Amino acid sequence: MTAILGKKLGMTQIFTDEGDRVVVTVIEAGPCPVTQVKTNSRDGYQAVQIGFGDVKKHKIIKPQAGHFKKAGVDVKRHLAEFRIEAETAEGASEEEAILKLVAPSSAEAAVEEPVAEEPAAGEPAEAEAKAGEPAVETEETAEGEEPAETGGAKAEDAGAKEAKKSTDAGEKKAKKGKQKSKAKEAGPAITVNVFEAGQKVKVTGVSKGKGFAGVIKRHNFAGGPASHGAHFHRAPGSIGASAYPARVFKGMRLPGQMGNKKSTQLGLTVVGIDEEKNLLFLKGTVPGSSNGIVFIQTQ
Repeated sequence: MTAILGKKLGMTQIFTDEGDRVVVTVIEAGPCPVTQVKTNSRDGYQAVQIGFGDVKKHKIIKPQAGHFKKAGVDVKRHLAEFRIEAETAEGASEEEAILKLVAPSSAEAAVEEPVAEEPAAGEPAEAEAKAGEPAVETEETAEGEEPAETGGAKAEDAGAKEAKKSTDAGEKKAKKGKQKSKAKEAGPAITVNVFEAGQKVKVTGVSKGKGFAGVIKRHNFAGGPASHGAHFHRAPGSIGASAYPARVFKGMRLPGQMGNKKSTQLGLTVVGIDEEKNLLFLKGTVPGSSNGIVFIQTQ
């Protein structure tokens, strides 16, 4: 099981190879970096927290900034968490097992990062080769100089060049250390690649707000007769007796706020995926309006 955060772009239609028209909802899903992995040993349950949407650093509080810094990801506007059950294999940590189950491709790439840094390891050899060149030059110049002047001048030049070499080597090591730290900070991310065409998913979002609505619009009540002489048209009717229960039961379907609440649509089918643009095409409708944030989970 895996999940991803996305933004609903709108609806359109696509045509299959057989010529059938399919109405789809287009969602810009991810990439969602993993901001936290919760394990049984540390948190008491297994879950993955992901982020979506960029936001400026000065718009978040210090605890949030520290949370993102610890995860090694950029600041995100939206966070979501979903539970997962992963079996830990021998010789692997619980966190690695969870990441492999949620984002296998990203987890493998994170493991292979140190291997990609191997070409940089050849730099010291080049530095040593370059470091050997000035020594030859000093010898040649020393041969051309008079014996009287080669005493203190040669020693000073050699000391200055050795100091320069040491500083250059220190700067290179510092740069390598920064590159390695950045490679470690770049954690795994969940993309649309985790979904496949034909897969069933469920989408959670905030439904469109309709304002204050009556029982006919809100609960599909039939209402009364609309003909001449009727005094009962769109009212809810009786909501209880007077003697018993002498009150209104909880959960009674009455007029009130319609929409603007968390809603989940089950059984949606993934029609297509666009990896380059991070787009997900789902058959049917999705809760919420355009540019609304939705949470997509596999079923």
